[in-house]
Amino acid sequence: MVNVKFEELKAKDHLPSPKGMALKIIQLTLKEDVTTQEIAHAIKTDPALSGRLIKMANVLMSYQTRPIVSITDAVMSLGLSIVRNMVLSLSLVEGSRDGACRKFDYQNFWSQSLLMAIAAKNFVEGRRMGAAEEMFILGLLGQVGSLGLATAYPQEYSLILEKAQAVDTNTTLIDLERTEFGLDHNQLSKEMLADWGLPQVFQIAVLHHENPALSDLAEGNRSWHILNTLHIASYFSKACLSHERQRHKMVQKLILSAARLGLEADVFTELGDKTVQEWREWSKLFGIHSTDIPLFKEILQAAPPTELEIFDIGTPGISLETCYALRILLVEDDYATTLVLKLLLTKAGHTVTTAGDGVEALSMLDKFMPQLIITDWHMPKMNGIEFCKALRYNELWRNIHVFVMMTQENSDRMEEIFEAGASDYLTKPVNSKVLGARLCVTQRMVQLQEELKVEHQQLRTIAAQLAASNQRLQQMALTDVLTELPNRRHANDYLEQQWAMAERSGRPLSCMIVDVDFFKKVNDTYGHKVGDDVLKQVAQILRSSARKQDMVCRFGGEEFLVICPDAQAEQAYQYAERLRQNVAAGNTHLNLIVTISVGVASKAPTLLNAEMLLQLADKHLFMAKEMGRNCTVGN
Repeated sequence: MVNVKFEELKAKDHLPSPKGMALKIIQLTLKEDVTTQEIAHAIKTDPALSGRLIKMANVLMSYQTRPIVSITDAVMSLGLSIVRNMVLSLSLVEGSRDGACRKFDYQNFWSQSLLMAIAAKNFVEGRRMGAAEEMFILGLLGQVGSLGLATAYPQEYSLILEKAQAVDTNTTLIDLERTEFGLDHNQLSKEMLADWGLPQVFQIAVLHHENPALSDLAEGNRSWHILNTLHIASYFSKACLSHERQRHKMVQKLILSAARLGLEADVFTELGDKTVQEWREWSKLFGIHSTDIPLFKEILQAAPPTELEIFDIGTPGISLETCYALRILLVEDDYATTLVLKLLLTKAGHTVTTAGDGVEALSMLDKFMPQLIITDWHMPKMNGIEFCKALRYNELWRNIHVFVMMTQENSDRMEEIFEAGASDYLTKPVNSKVLGARLCVTQRMVQLQEELKVEHQQLRTIAAQLAASNQRLQQMALTDVLTELPNRRHANDYLEQQWAMAERSGRPLSCMIVDVDFFKKVNDTYGHKVGDDVLKQVAQILRSSARKQDMVCRFGGEEFLVICPDAQAEQAYQYAERLRQNVAAGNTHLNLIVTISVGVASKAPTLLNAEMLLQLADKHLFMAKEMGRNCTVGN
């Protein structure tokens, strides 16, 4: 439908088109066997065209070591395609300085188109991508569809412009154009460029330059860069020529849009001021009116862009298919790039904080504890490589994943990045799909690390529980359940240890075996429950009466063993008597009077081991019983 409508307009000769010498030169360039000399000869017949073409060639080919002084040099330097498009552009400007469309500002149209052309050229040079002279032509013809509608439908288009200005939205203008004419100015621009033989990538760019999000171009390829460069150049020209009250807000969004293309704020500001200066000079060459525009630095200093303004620039988000929210520290000194990346990462569900350089970032690590750091290479105070090395020097920070951003992919730089300890790298401008893919890998790695931490913590918890359980089991294995005193096994082990220590040091050692008198009678008369209570009470009295260094153990049945380190025979006997008297004086269950008999033995040269010490104590206990019980016998 669009193509049919265009063919109708073309057949009626209602569209702007090259005339005279320009048409002749364009026709010559379409011949397969045309020579540079033929083109140069044809251009020379028009002195005005020759002069303008040489001036344009010198500006566009400013990187050449010597100036272009002849038409032949200009044609050879620029190439037939560029010359053809320049001649086409000059012809359109010359033939369309005014017209019958009352509401269409012809002078403003060409002024904005020229500004858009110079901006596109400079932005491409700033990014060192593509041919600047081709982008100049694309910028100059990028909005030619509007001129076409004004030329083909002067009265009708004047009414549409009046309606659109009342609403002041580009979307409304496009809707009105399509309703009235069956195509809008961007579609007409595409058809006109196709008819003039400009490449398809330029046709796509003019079709979508007002809203790049509508294109299906893959982010980061050549066509995408051309489209977005033209978009920024178009917005730049509108911002420069807008009212002062609107200009500031437009410039803020412009800076952020440029950052998505890889033009950092300082670089873009310099390119912007350079473009305005060149525009004033080029306006004289084209015979176009120019106005005074303040420096971009002055506009930006009034108020830098905020995070809220960035939402209006159409920044794409990152896929959340494998989302595992990360804590990300973004280290970047350019505020526009920082805001754009922060939005990308925040929209993907991550927690993001920022630092302006490596020194500031290092001071934030302990508090923020990032799982991923994205750092620029070139920064003041401490660059990305130095920062990465400092990060890896600290053992606590070695597991943090680090992406280093660089302006272009370079094998030597990549080697330096990885040697510094980086996990990966990103090239500027950061491609959102590439960033999303690398984030997915990092998300999986961080998730595995966190899961391992949880597993290790669980294992430590289980190990601690097992240790406590083993300790309890060991305690149970060495403790008498009834009296809660160490049992016979524990007593034997402890006595062996004390015997060995006494042997080495020559220190004294004694022990005593205690037996509850007539305990069987208690069990037979009052039952085992009372017997158990008697044993517990005796155990408590023995424990409370013994010295701190003594160990009181239940030896079996109604017998107890008391091990007394550092106790001579006489001292041990006194201790035994104190125990016996305390038991006899203690309150007993059911008013029973409970007494004990004690056999005491002390280490002597005639005793060869701990077992012989026990046997001697047991012998003395037997003698105490033979003596009528409730007494102490010792050596």
